[in-house]
Amino acid sequence: MTKLSSEWLTDGILDFEYKKYVLLAYLQNVRQEFSNQVLFPHLAQVREHYDSSVSLKESQRSMRSLFPKNLTGVDPDQLRWIYQNTYEDGDHLEEITDILEFAIPRFSQLIEEGELRYEEVKANLTIAPIGIVPLRTDEGYLFIYKQNSRETTIFRYQVTLFDSRRERIIQTQRVDSVRKNLSTTFENMKVNLTRRFTHLPNPATYMVESPREYPVDETLLPAAKQLMAKLMKVG
Repeated sequence: MTKLSSEWLTDGILDFEYKKYVLLAYLQNVRQEFSNQVLFPHLAQVREHYDSSVSLKESQRSMRSLFPKNLTGVDPDQLRWIYQNTYEDGDHLEEITDILEFAIPRFSQLIEEGELRYEEVKANLTIAPIGIVPLRTDEGYLFIYKQNSRETTIFRYQVTLFDSRRERIIQTQRVDSVRKNLSTTFENMKVNLTRRFTHLPNPATYMVESPREYPVDETLLPAAKQLMAKLMKVG
């Protein structure tokens, strides 16, 4: 199971041991995917589960703080009043609290593992333009080249809006896959693309090169898009 429903906490049986089993099975499978260098969409999904779990826990804390408290005494050492909460969790809320306490640190740990692998992938990549870079770079081609297999996966890219970090959002569409050899250079690939797709007569073209055999769609493409976004980042 490499996908966990967004409603996993409340779906089915609301029981700590059962939810623990479901969660651990999910985390184990995602960790196995990470070990195979398959990072996406799993890393993003684990982040979403972590964020929603933390948000729910904060909501519970805020709800409790809204209830009145009874004054029960004075702490002479700290010179402060002692209050007792009048709010008590029901059985279901206690079960959810226990599950969240169990899940949040494990989501966090898995995110750290995935991000370490992702940073390692990005550290091994290089990005460079193919040919002369035109003035317009918001549309063109992205080559992802794996050195060991000499395989080049070609994507058409288009730059759209900005995200919260003021980085460009890169949308891609797979175009072709070509094996590089002495007669098939990156420059030749670019020329062939302009002949096939005449609406881009002088396209911006970038190549991201990987010395290792990572999966293209699940790992290399997200990393390549992030490298391109950094190149086009607004200062």
